[in-house]
Amino acid sequence: RKSRRTSSTAARRPLSSRSATGEQQKRATMASPRSPLSPRPPPSPGQDDTEAWRAKFVHFYQTNAPSKAKFVNDKMMAKWKGRYKELYSNLERKYGPLGAPTSPPRPPSRPGSGRAFGGRGKRTVADLSSEFEALVNKARRECPDNKAPLDLVDAKLTAAENGLETSTFTVCARIRPKLKQDEGDEDFVCVVPGEHGRAARCLVPRVSITGRPKLDEARSELDWTWGPNADEDNIFDAVGRPLVHRALDGQVGVIFAYGQTGSGKTHTMSNLMERVVGELFKSGAAANVMRHRKISFSYCEILGSDANDCLSPSHDAVKIGEMLDGRVVLKNLSEHEVEDAAQMHALVKKAAATRSTESTARNDTSSRSHGIGIVTVAPPEGCALAGKLYVIDLAGSERAADSKDHDQQRLEETKAINISLMALKECIRARTKASRPGAARSVHIPYRRAKLTQVMKDVFDVASPRLCATVVLACVAPTARDVDHSKNTLSYAAPLKVAVEAAPHLQRDDRDPALWATTQLIEWVAETAPCTMEQAKQIVNQNTGVQFCAVSESALFARCAAAELDAKQSKKLYGALWTAVIDAKTRNRRPDGTIITEEDEAREKAEKAQALRDKAALWKEREKTLRSDF
Repeated sequence: RKSRRTSSTAARRPLSSRSATGEQQKRATMASPRSPLSPRPPPSPGQDDTEAWRAKFVHFYQTNAPSKAKFVNDKMMAKWKGRYKELYSNLERKYGPLGAPTSPPRPPSRPGSGRAFGGRGKRTVADLSSEFEALVNKARRECPDNKAPLDLVDAKLTAAENGLETSTFTVCARIRPKLKQDEGDEDFVCVVPGEHGRAARCLVPRVSITGRPKLDEARSELDWTWGPNADEDNIFDAVGRPLVHRALDGQVGVIFAYGQTGSGKTHTMSNLMERVVGELFKSGAAANVMRHRKISFSYCEILGSDANDCLSPSHDAVKIGEMLDGRVVLKNLSEHEVEDAAQMHALVKKAAATRSTESTARNDTSSRSHGIGIVTVAPPEGCALAGKLYVIDLAGSERAADSKDHDQQRLEETKAINISLMALKECIRARTKASRPGAARSVHIPYRRAKLTQVMKDVFDVASPRLCATVVLACVAPTARDVDHSKNTLSYAAPLKVAVEAAPHLQRDDRDPALWATTQLIEWVAETAPCTMEQAKQIVNQNTGVQFCAVSESALFARCAAAELDAKQSKKLYGALWTAVIDAKTRNRRPDGTIITEEDEAREKAEKAQALRDKAALWKEREKTLRSDF
């Protein structure tokens, strides 16, 4: 009956109405994307029919905005109860009529966002170079003249509470100028010295999530930092000349440059070496003294466990080892005696030409080995210790990103370089810790881990019978392209500047000659040499204990000769002095800073032995009891 009523109703309609209704259904069918299997839209519900409206909203979202269907929940239905028609009208305005979805208008981008600049997407550091350059210029607070003090190295020699510092480390940095090879993306300067030259600042450029430029500062505290306009003469006066004088006095001086390949290490060390030669052979009164002192020069390169002589015609392999008395020997390394500056300049040039270099992603002539120039100054007549000056140009460090295109050989070289650099860092930190009172016997210094550190044994050996001074020069590139590597270089160098800390309540060591007053020192010299009190006063020359311990072997022998002491007395006095210094450095202390005397050590040793015997006797009694029970 229902079908007959429907047919009769349609038959009673005018023909025009029937054709109009067919056209509307046809248009609705063409506009609707619903497949034949999609659910039909629910009928229009009443205003308070919550479940019917829920089904209608779900159907609308599934048809026009499928990702928004999850918003149809109890909370939404309760919020809009009684206003469901209003909500449905809002949805039609936002997403279009049912079956004809339209995308909602995108909200305007915030100022500074990537979409707001011509639709280019996310902005990069290169896109904002001019803005970053302005920020860096605003943040710079450089030292006006950027000239280092001339006592930079010698100021670390004494630490009155801890006695004499026999091995010191001065950590500096040099920021090279911007070069033509730096031109391109991210070529603005972002590595600058600190306000007073005692720090290096890496102003790392970052682009915020809103596309705005900002700087993240990484600050490294150092002994000194030279900027791009640094004077080569000031660098030598501050860290080069004091080391040359150490070598002339029979002591040990070491300077090495560390940094990324292409950061200016070889350039810096070449300029330093040129001035070292000039200082050794300068004219004047010192030249007359040097005519009676033999100076020799050697140069070897180290890569991993291999070492070669760069001044030998056949590039001979050098064997590095230790003698029974602890001396380090470089077998097959040729020594070339030099008589003037021209001859030594020629040897330096020859060594640089034969050193191993290869082309890398960052440098066409990257040094692939550690180059070690050794200047040996023969001692004056009667003295035993020859002065040593090591000028070391370390191989360039590389990140994984820089070595991704290397072949197997380059990768092995990079691995060997990094191993030796880490060994060098560990040795410096361990040697500084060993300078703390009572720590010399408990701290292990792994200088045998790499050939590079083994050559520098005098620097790391607590029992070395002379003063040693080491300068670490971190070389960094200034531009934003290399800022991550510059930050890593400074992160390597800054921890090497470890302060020697004393215990809060350090017991004074009356046997440490560095802590003696002048009168006590005179009495000791007169008793040890032996000599008269007048001769002892002339030898001490009104020095305090720490000043007298810092006197070189040659200078002390000269004082003894002026006081009319013979060579045997001079050797005895110098040997006794340094024996006392080393004993003070290696003397045992308790954690609270009190000294463990020889009597205390003997008593503690006897107590430990007795405790072991008592324990063994107890276990023996227990074993007897166990046997009787079972």
